[in-house]
Amino acid sequence: MFQTASGVTVPFPTMIKEEFQVYESSILFNLSFEKLKSLIEEFINHLSEPLFFVLEIPLSQQEELELQKGDFHPLHKKICYLDGQSREQIKAIFHIYGDLLLNDGISQFAIYSQIARDGIYIQKYKVVSIYSDNPEKYFEFLASYRLARTNDLLTVWDTFSYESPGEVRKIEINGMDIFDVHDELVKIGLYVAEIVED
Repeated sequence: MFQTASGVTVPFPTMIKEEFQVYESSILFNLSFEKLKSLIEEFINHLSEPLFFVLEIPLSQQEELELQKGDFHPLHKKICYLDGQSREQIKAIFHIYGDLLLNDGISQFAIYSQIARDGIYIQKYKVVSIYSDNPEKYFEFLASYRLARTNDLLTVWDTFSYESPGEVRKIEINGMDIFDVHDELVKIGLYVAEIVED
């Protein structure tokens, strides 16, 4: 059965299949949660150094209040970068914080090569994209995780409705949440690249 992260609730997980769909310069796919950590760790080996890590987190309540204008206002998120990293440095970060990054429902993260366009992006509800100018080179890799190709991918996003919405939650592991991860990574160079509507 298709598994989801502890910080994620989806209405119809039985509808989701482990499949991927190919676009011009990306691959979008569903992977059951228990396989996701292994796939990311292995994917890092495919990336040309140096690498950069992207962390997307909601603004704090105080930060939101400072941005608000008028009665109707969208929420915002920080897009943060940690660049100039080796594969081993990214693996070390993922070793320390990976369980929290993967289980947390309110954040998103990505790992990219700085010299190529290749990268992996773990989006809300743990829907995954691989970006590359040559997506075909990852077909064998995805097949090793028993992902089947389709031209009509159904993601958890497609199952949401007003009556049956998805839900994301902040997760805490060993007394640490995603905002603590942000603060720890700031100490080694993580910086805010932009603030955008979420």
